[in-house]
Amino acid sequence: MKLLYLLIFTLLFSACEKVIDVKLDGSATQIVIEGQVTANRGPYRVSIKESKNFEDDNNFPGRNDAVVEIKDLTSGFAETLSNKNSGVYETSAMQGVGGHTYQLTVKLSGKTYTATSTIPLKMVKVDKLYAKRFELDANKIFMVPEYTDPVGKGNYYRIRQWVNNVIIKGSFVRNDDATDGRTYDNQLYYETDAKYGNPLINNGDLMTVELQCIDKGTYDYFRTLNATIDQNTDTPSNPLTNISGGALGVFNACQSSNITSQAKF
Repeated sequence: MKLLYLLIFTLLFSACEKVIDVKLDGSATQIVIEGQVTANRGPYRVSIKESKNFEDDNNFPGRNDAVVEIKDLTSGFAETLSNKNSGVYETSAMQGVGGHTYQLTVKLSGKTYTATSTIPLKMVKVDKLYAKRFELDANKIFMVPEYTDPVGKGNYYRIRQWVNNVIIKGSFVRNDDATDGRTYDNQLYYETDAKYGNPLINNGDLMTVELQCIDKGTYDYFRTLNATIDQNTDTPSNPLTNISGGALGVFNACQSSNITSQAKF
């Protein structure tokens, strides 16, 4: 079994984040589970796929033979999800609540995978979203979402962005260890070279940002995922998952809000 060690540092992450070494396991296939529950109206979905060797292509088959359950450990309500094909399972009755802890259980091929995640009680929204030219290259335009971290450490964030409803690959994660109570107004840098396939921002384009308030387990997953050789593949390469039982992926219970604005500059 071949282990690769690499260290990647990019402008995509704020100064308070640590870039770590991540082991890339290129041998056996693994189950990849990605699920999410939010405090917004459902349905909520869980994706189950089977990875391939690290050197193979990224077309991973979905597993439709699993039994998937999400339980609200705070209220006791549990629901078995319905399979929608292609390895996607969906709730029909569950409603996420801030402050509640959720448990995901996946039974597949004689194995059981479990994960727990808590929706943060506090909801933080983006107050303003605008476009700004990059100071080192005026031809590059990036989004700037402004939001204020509540006073009191222990808040974790994940940010995603779209241009004209086309997602920009990857996501940002931030914590407030060194920035408690401050207002964030940083540009969201991303790869603009055509080979990466990301949409560019032009005057008049619709920009959308999603701000997720996440727990520490989810934060650690995306923080380490961002340090792998390619965070945008269908399967991560051994980041710090919150799923037990040997699966890759993450179960993310979060607060989620979106803001859309038109690029003007």
